[in-house]
Amino acid sequence: MKSSKILLSLGLALSLSSFSLSSVSAQKNPDLKISDQPNACPEVGSYTTSYRSKTTSTKTDFTHYAYNGSSSNDSVSHSVAISHQATVSLGGKASFDALVAGAEITANVGYGYNNTKTITKTWSIPKGSWKLTAGSKWVKSTGTRYYISPPCNLTNGQTTTANYTYATWSSKTEQ
Repeated sequence: MKSSKILLSLGLALSLSSFSLSSVSAQKNPDLKISDQPNACPEVGSYTTSYRSKTTSTKTDFTHYAYNGSSSNDSVSHSVAISHQATVSLGGKASFDALVAGAEITANVGYGYNNTKTITKTWSIPKGSWKLTAGSKWVKSTGTRYYISPPCNLTNGQTTTANYTYATWSSKTEQ
């Protein structure tokens, strides 16, 4: 009698778990976080982004020419509006985060930011003519965004690109 109750309980538990598993419907989830486990399958019905490559560049936002005719150093200070951005072409924050992680260069502003920030930069100017420049450093990180279809297939691959700033820069060049 005792063993039949255990078997009945076990059979009932298995049939209920089968029922609940088969009744769950997968829905698209564009905010899926990518797993660090290499063989993990993200949730079926969601999206995942894989990193492919990156390029870095600089953008000049400010240029000024300064002249110092004196033998003692002078200084020049300017308020400089520098571009900052953190956007992705497809996939939202989860895709952006995956592409930043793949590029291994951290953005200096949060996801979705697209504006300028004003900084004050001071250059020491020795005797002579000088070109003063300032700007931002950029990353373009590219990858592929996939839809996860049953059982764990990557389908509908689409290229996605994150463009973001990671630093400001300035220079002084003698003319």
